[in-house]
Amino acid sequence: MIVTCEECGKKYQIDPAQIEGTETSFRCKACNHLITVVKPQDNPGAPPSPPRPEEEKKKKVREEPVRKSRGLGIRGRMFLVLFLIPIVMLVIAVPFAVRYINKTTNLIVQESLQTELEGAKDEINQIANIIAKQVEFYLLSHPELEREDVQTDPALREIVTQQLLMSGEASLYLRIDPENPGTILIHKNRSLQGQPFQRLMAKGELDGNQYDEFGKVVMVGPPGEEHREASDFYLSKDESGILKERIFTFAPVSKTPYGIIYSAQTEDFMLPAKTLEERIGGLILETRNIVVAVFGGTLIIIGIIMLLYVQRITSRIKTLTDVTNRISVGELEAHVEAKSKDEIGELAEAISRMQESIRLAIERLRRRR
Repeated sequence: MIVTCEECGKKYQIDPAQIEGTETSFRCKACNHLITVVKPQDNPGAPPSPPRPEEEKKKKVREEPVRKSRGLGIRGRMFLVLFLIPIVMLVIAVPFAVRYINKTTNLIVQESLQTELEGAKDEINQIANIIAKQVEFYLLSHPELEREDVQTDPALREIVTQQLLMSGEASLYLRIDPENPGTILIHKNRSLQGQPFQRLMAKGELDGNQYDEFGKVVMVGPPGEEHREASDFYLSKDESGILKERIFTFAPVSKTPYGIIYSAQTEDFMLPAKTLEERIGGLILETRNIVVAVFGGTLIIIGIIMLLYVQRITSRIKTLTDVTNRISVGELEAHVEAKSKDEIGELAEAISRMQESIRLAIERLRRRR
């Protein structure tokens, strides 16, 4: 058998048969280092000699299992921070923004409707006063006209029934009469003449609002104790029998027992506000779609960039981890790449320096022996 001096490397040929006992010692003739020789056991059934250290190290590297990371890794955390959290924020923010826009729009539309209604009231009030002044002037210029002749006077009828608005209509009624207050004297529908002016109004429900023969009713309080709201609106059936909401006003004919009721369909005045509401609704829908598309497209781009970047980072980290594991089991010739100039590149350089330091330390130990 051949024995090598661990200090200077000189080799000696030893005959195992000359070794007494299980081991023996002698000094190296070159460096005087004490060499201990263990006598091999003569066992024909003994297992084969163990592999060399280099082969054992490589085998350990090949067979060493990859450790599973505990919890979320870098990829999972970056995916959570850069992708999932923005999605959650988008899901929360977009409905909130759309709800806020809808609320603001409804407020604008309601203000617009209220402005249109106030303008409509002023307009029909002016028309009613114009007709009342015309009736007053006509009656003053015809003092011989008696009350029973009012309904049959064609000139007076033409004044009262003149149509100054598309859906507007006027009625002459008795304003002061203890026996028949509010009786219609002239109306374009002759069947209503001689009837109380409440006959112009119909009971019913429209757009969730209740109307009685006096106009709109607001249901306040427990059943049986509802309170009526004073209103300038009432329901009326058109020629097709369909209920329509109308807005009306009263104008007295001065120095006479008569008055003018003038009314018009509310929808004629609400058409600009309704058009505005429809346009705003379309803009809201378009804005919501644009917001969702922009946020969604941004998230998709961020997700793609993030996945590519994270994949690159994690692959480099895995490579360094594999090299470090190989170095830890003694494979000091493993190649460490340090191409990038970022923190991972600095880590690779540190591992390379550690690898070189270990190699030099082992060489110094070998020389000392």
